[in-house]
Amino acid sequence: MPNKSEINIENKIMEQVLSGKVKMKPRWYFILGSVLSFAGLTGMIVGAVFLTNLTLFLIRKQGPGTGRINMMLESFPLWVPLLAVAFVILGILVLKRYDFSYKKNFPLVAGTLVAAIILSALIINLSGLNDIWSKRGPMRRLYNVNQTDGARIQHIPRYSR
Repeated sequence: MPNKSEINIENKIMEQVLSGKVKMKPRWYFILGSVLSFAGLTGMIVGAVFLTNLTLFLIRKQGPGTGRINMMLESFPLWVPLLAVAFVILGILVLKRYDFSYKKNFPLVAGTLVAAIILSALIINLSGLNDIWSKRGPMRRLYNVNQTDGARIQHIPRYSR
């Protein structure tokens, strides 16, 4: 049975809606907002996983050793990890708008999201998908791009004569 104060609040709100002081949004507005927010969050998470994975692949491709650190810093495309971090931050900001994140400890939710992104990237890296993507398909140009003096140069394979 509703409280008398709940009925009074409901009546006050309905009076404001009927008088035109408060405008109600249609239901489709909220459904569309939820669908677009979910699609954006999913896209940002997938993008962050892919770019984190690409970063791990490019670091592994450069090889170990302190002598190669200068070569790696000169040829490593810095836009990849920066974009991955931006996607993670945007994903966390969109996640903060969801209803279930208000009920939970938000730093824990954000930390879990970041851990899931890094773990997913590591699994993709260890599964060998990077090697497949770097050799064929439309991803090849992303995996074989070097950066020299700010210009993007596509890797050209050598042919023995």
